[in-house]
Amino acid sequence: MPPIQPVSPPPHAGAVLLDPARFRGDIDGKPVGLFTLRNQRGMVAGITSYGAKIEQLLVPDRDGLLDDVVLGYDSLEAVVNGSASMGAFVGRYAGRIENARFTLGGTGHVLTANNGCHCLHGGQKGSRFRVFDAAQRDDASVEMRYVFADGEEGFPGTLALRLVYSVTEANELQLDYEALALDKPTVASFTTHAFFNLNGEASGSAMGHEVMICADRYFGMTTDLIATGEILPVAGTPFDLRQATALNTRVPGTPQADAGTPPRDGVDGYDSCFLLDHPADGTLALCARVRAPESGRVMEVWSTEPALQFYSGLQPQEPLAGGPGKGGRTYFQQQGLCFEPQGYPNAPNRPAFPSSVHVPGQRRVGRTVYRFSTDPV
Repeated sequence: MPPIQPVSPPPHAGAVLLDPARFRGDIDGKPVGLFTLRNQRGMVAGITSYGAKIEQLLVPDRDGLLDDVVLGYDSLEAVVNGSASMGAFVGRYAGRIENARFTLGGTGHVLTANNGCHCLHGGQKGSRFRVFDAAQRDDASVEMRYVFADGEEGFPGTLALRLVYSVTEANELQLDYEALALDKPTVASFTTHAFFNLNGEASGSAMGHEVMICADRYFGMTTDLIATGEILPVAGTPFDLRQATALNTRVPGTPQADAGTPPRDGVDGYDSCFLLDHPADGTLALCARVRAPESGRVMEVWSTEPALQFYSGLQPQEPLAGGPGKGGRTYFQQQGLCFEPQGYPNAPNRPAFPSSVHVPGQRRVGRTVYRFSTDPV
């Protein structure tokens, strides 16, 4: 395959580059900054070291115009007061751990409960709330590090995390991460939690997007969204997204669904975890493909992880938690879509699932790639 040739950056469609000066500050005695990554084709990513959060992502539409395709914030103060998960790199354990407890090697561990009685996304101060040590390696990449302490949020063992964000000349945002257990057995599962709207972060509802997820099965959940251990077929359910499906044809309450006949078993939205049709050896593989007919932007999600949490929000009239986003806008549920590759949900409490345990000296290595292109029509 011939190398990709640099091209003149496309013009901006109206998105304003984030100002790094507005992201400078200190939290918990550590300096925070915004790192701007660019390729030679005009793609730009803005990543803050607070929570390793993706705050901006400029990619071209079918006419070559750049716009910002992730919901986010335009200052450090807004990030701190905003939705904790928006754009964040999530750890030490992605998703919910039932009743905020698990047993490892015969020893029970009680975690911080921050989602009812459950532990969500690493607890009250998981990595979403931590300042990463960060250094920009070159124009297109930044390296971030964080060490989870033994006992932090109730999890056993010291765990050293290294994360690299890169913007490639193929218009990809690539995340490479590696965690090393240092002193005690521990559990770990990581994900990334950007909210995408391929028509632009200020464009309103994302429910006209067409979504395909490479999964024949999904995880059974309780009403609290705790994985039960069941793995169910998607066939004949609203979770069958094996073919590209406009979300507004599945979700009652959207104009297109109301104009016709919604599926008998329609859903209010998605907060669902899928078991991907992946090789079991950690090979990078396609997880999902998303298309916005209006802008022509297409995003493919590739990962080495075995599962994918797909989140759209369930209540479109409800604003997302936290204060206003970029430009002072209030973001609402279903204005951004999250595609979160991760390990098996609630695996520390589900012995039948592949183990999430890492012993001292054992590394957890992963890669997730968001690849952008366009359709002509």
